[in-house]
Amino acid sequence: MSPNRRKTNTPNRRKIFSVGFALVFLFSVGFALLPTAQAALVPCGPGVGKACTWNDFYVLFKRIIDFAIYNLVFPISAVMIVVGGGFIMTAGGSTSRVAKGKEILTAAIVGLLIALLSWLIIDTIIKILAPDFESKFGPWNQL
Repeated sequence: MSPNRRKTNTPNRRKIFSVGFALVFLFSVGFALLPTAQAALVPCGPGVGKACTWNDFYVLFKRIIDFAIYNLVFPISAVMIVVGGGFIMTAGGSTSRVAKGKEILTAAIVGLLIALLSWLIIDTIIKILAPDFESKFGPWNQL
């Protein structure tokens, strides 16, 4: 390729990448929110027709954690890993795009690890503060 020849397909690549990213994001968010549309987040109250107890508070806490991990953290991490890989794959020799892709990949993986480790920390704290909780009620994450 001669040095005077221009690339004419660069804007087309950007448009295709942007549309592809938008489609992946919309499908992942849509499919992630489908299961939560079926179950109510609050397990009691006037709309449900059941009086609230302390057990319902624990169920609410568990549902919030499950929603955050399964419906937010995993889909967003997957999309960001795809975006970071897309930056690296379409770098075309540009070291700044490769660095940006690596930065996105690193942030996505670190964010995923933080979310999973926070679940482990919550589990450990509950087992330390209430050692007999599991024997009376079962595991907190299976209410």
